[in-house]
Amino acid sequence: MNTKDPFPSVRMLAHEVGQTWTGYDLAANGTAKAEKALLEALHSAPGGDRILGPDVSLVLCGSFARYEMLSGSDYDWSLLIDGVVNNSHAVLARTIETALKNKELPSPGTSGTFGNMVFSHELVHRIGGGADSNANLTRRMLMLLESRPISLSAADASNDVWENVLNNILERYFEEDVHFAPASERKIPRFLFNDLTRYWRTIGVDYAAKHREQDGHKWAIRNAKLRLSRKLLFASGMAFCLGCQLAPPTQDGQKLFAWESGITADPFIKRARAFSRTPALEYLAAFVDSFVTDKPKRAQIAQRVFGTYSEWLELMNDKNNRDILEKLNHSDANQNVVFEKVRVLGSEFAKGLELLFFNQDHQTETDPIARLSLQYIGF
Repeated sequence: MNTKDPFPSVRMLAHEVGQTWTGYDLAANGTAKAEKALLEALHSAPGGDRILGPDVSLVLCGSFARYEMLSGSDYDWSLLIDGVVNNSHAVLARTIETALKNKELPSPGTSGTFGNMVFSHELVHRIGGGADSNANLTRRMLMLLESRPISLSAADASNDVWENVLNNILERYFEEDVHFAPASERKIPRFLFNDLTRYWRTIGVDYAAKHREQDGHKWAIRNAKLRLSRKLLFASGMAFCLGCQLAPPTQDGQKLFAWESGITADPFIKRARAFSRTPALEYLAAFVDSFVTDKPKRAQIAQRVFGTYSEWLELMNDKNNRDILEKLNHSDANQNVVFEKVRVLGSEFAKGLELLFFNQDHQTETDPIARLSLQYIGF
């Protein structure tokens, strides 16, 4: 279990603006508590710490992966399989599901994205094209943006399997990108950036589809997450892609002559692996720390993005607020205090991201982040 503070850069920004942002303590402590409960549940299952085979990884997803577990958060997980077909995989998935139910831990949602088997072949080999379904796109993007492996013992291969699949996905994005050349001036990974943008737009379309399919059930909490936690994932992914050009990773073992330097995408893939291991909030805060040097602007972004998100975490840690958002209907939304608070937080969060990525209210021509955002996000 990770006992380190998952948000050091966030806390540094809080200190700069003279704030504490208690939502991050709630999230970090809640995640540590939930991880302990999960491990206890799985160790009590038949087979205990030996249930994970050599070709599987138990992957934490959603709030678990972002270190944002709060009161009422679902225990989202997936069983990542990187091997030949085996009936025991389905048995293992049911064992994990039963172990959580026996300890009365909140199950993953009903969408089917979490709480079941995910196969590496689809994630790696079906990127784009007709075979790349919305579900596959979602699982692949979440593998990069909000997933982390958890081991039940030092002997299992959970971490190695996750690393291998992640690395293969990243190799496809960087080594098969026809526009990406590590030695060129332009170092934005367009293949990855476009898929990330496609995922963000897919979330918006699916939100509307689910609203119709589920007759408006739980629309308010989905709407709230779209304004904040889902938007956060897209922003952190953008930050990674833009950072590839703002501060390209150095090439290891570079030789004397350019023609024999063997310049490859390996340093970018290595950085991408580190990105995938970092909580979205923390990565975005580190991006701000690295590339926003203007103190007034930096303070505005810190308050609007990370201060606002802390308030969101505090709001969602209150069971009454969560219950209201899960049951609220459209006709009552405009008069509801909790949903109005979500609207205000979502608007402030968006303004902070607009300031960060588009230098809103400032000169975009002189801001390197804004120049890249305008060039690659728009036309």
